[in-house]
Amino acid sequence: MTRPPDARARARAEQRLTELAEAERRMLETERAVNDHAEQLSDLDARHRHVRITQRIRPGLGTIEVDGDGRLLHVSLDRDGLVTSDRNLVGRRILDALAAARAEASARYKQEAARIARRNRV
Repeated sequence: MTRPPDARARARAEQRLTELAEAERRMLETERAVNDHAEQLSDLDARHRHVRITQRIRPGLGTIEVDGDGRLLHVSLDRDGLVTSDRNLVGRRILDALAAARAEASARYKQEAARIARRNRV
């Protein structure tokens, strides 16, 4: 024959149920925050594709343009700059400008992602 639970056992059981309910509430809140953060990063990715960064090719050889992902979109060369430039260095200067533009694209993305993380405290 079993005895009915005493008042202390009943109080402990109720306390544990309360703790479980609180843990579930916090878990749902955390899950919502993680989903919001992932959605914000996805939106950032979508916006970042439309960013355009223009970098000058030194010294006055023209410009290059990349998108936010660092993909080369356009190269514009200045004929006058090319005539007076050392032809052996033109390729290297274009690649240097491309690297600088890609670094800027990456820095912009990281800065915005960090801002989102700070806002969400992730």
